[in-house]
Amino acid sequence: MLSYLLSRSHEPGRRPGKLVDPEPEERVGGLTIYRMDFGGGHSPQERRDTDFEPMLEPLPDASDHALAWLHFQGDVSAAQLTRLGKKYDLHPLALEDVLNRGQRPKIDVYRDTLFMTLALPHVVDHAIAIQQISLFIGPNYVLSFHAGRHDAFAAVRERIHAAHGRITYAESDYLGYCLADVVVDSGFVVLARYNDELDGLEETVFDDRSDDLVGAIHDIRRRLIGLRKVLLSQNEALMRLVGLEHRLIHADNRPYFRDMQDHAKRVLDLCDGYRDTAASLLDTHLSLASARMNDVMRVLTLIATVFMPLSFLVGVYGMNFDTKYVWNMPELSYRYGYPILLGVMIVAVIAMLIYFRRKRWL
Repeated sequence: MLSYLLSRSHEPGRRPGKLVDPEPEERVGGLTIYRMDFGGGHSPQERRDTDFEPMLEPLPDASDHALAWLHFQGDVSAAQLTRLGKKYDLHPLALEDVLNRGQRPKIDVYRDTLFMTLALPHVVDHAIAIQQISLFIGPNYVLSFHAGRHDAFAAVRERIHAAHGRITYAESDYLGYCLADVVVDSGFVVLARYNDELDGLEETVFDDRSDDLVGAIHDIRRRLIGLRKVLLSQNEALMRLVGLEHRLIHADNRPYFRDMQDHAKRVLDLCDGYRDTAASLLDTHLSLASARMNDVMRVLTLIATVFMPLSFLVGVYGMNFDTKYVWNMPELSYRYGYPILLGVMIVAVIAMLIYFRRKRWL
C-alpha cells in the first residue's frame, strides 16, 4: 500500500493560519535540531541539540555572505513554529502547512522567502511511505522540516564540512536546491526496489499458476499509481520553480534547478514505465491462465468427443429387447457379438484420433 502522512482536515470556520498541535497518534516522536553556520570565509560550524531555545541565536549578517541552515528532525510543536514565524517573519499559512503534514508538493512565493513542500518517498516493509519535507529559503537562512525518524540530509552536511563545490558559497537558493535534489533523487532509490521486484515477478509469471501472483502484481501496480500522483505534483511544482522570477534565485543557479526538474521528470517517467510493466504482467498472467484453461478444456472436449460414439454403441447394444423376434435386435444373440462390438469401438476411437491429428486439434 501507499503510506502517506495524511494532513488533518481543516475544521470549518477555523481561522486560516491557526496552528494546532497534531494528535498523539499522528506524531513520530522527539525533535532533533541541527544548525550549521558556514560561508563568509569561516569554517562550517555544526551544532546538534534537542533543546529549541539555543538554536534561535541571531542569524549571520547577510552582507558577510554567511548562511545559517536549521534542520528540524521530528515533531515541531505549534508554539515552536509560532516563535519561528515571529523570528523569521514567516507567513502563518506556510507554518500551518508545515504542521499539517501530507500537503501536496508546491511552491509558495512570499515577499522575502520561498516556501516549498516536497514529497520524500522511501520503502518501509514493502510499502511506499511518503513523508513531507518543508523548506523556507530566505536571504541568509534555510529552514528545513522533516517529521521522520531517518536523517535524509546527512550527506548534505558532509558536503558542507568537506568544503568542496558550490555549496560553500553560502547561497541560500543553492542550499535549497541541494536539499530538494536529495528528495527528488530518493525517487530513483525507491523505484529501483520496484524494478527488482517486477523483474522477479516477470520470471515467475510464466511458471507460477497460483492466484496469489495476481494479488502481488495488482498490489505493486496500485502502489505505483499512488506514487505517480505524488511525483506528478512534485514535477509540476519544480517546473514552476524553474520559471520563477525572484530575487532569491540567482541566475547562476538556474541550471541546477533545471537539472533537478529534469531528474524529477525522469523519476516520473520511470514510475509510469514500471506502472505499465505491472499492468502488462497482470495482462500476461491472465492471458496465460486463460490459455492454460483453454488447453484443459480442449483435452476434456476431445475426451468427451471420443467417448460419445462409444457411449452410443454401448447404449444401443445394451438395450433389453426380446431376441426371439426378428426385428428385436437379433445381434444380441450373436456368438461373437461382444468381441465385434469391442472391435468396432476400438476402430472408432483410432479413426477419431487420426482425424483430430490431421486437423491439428491434438
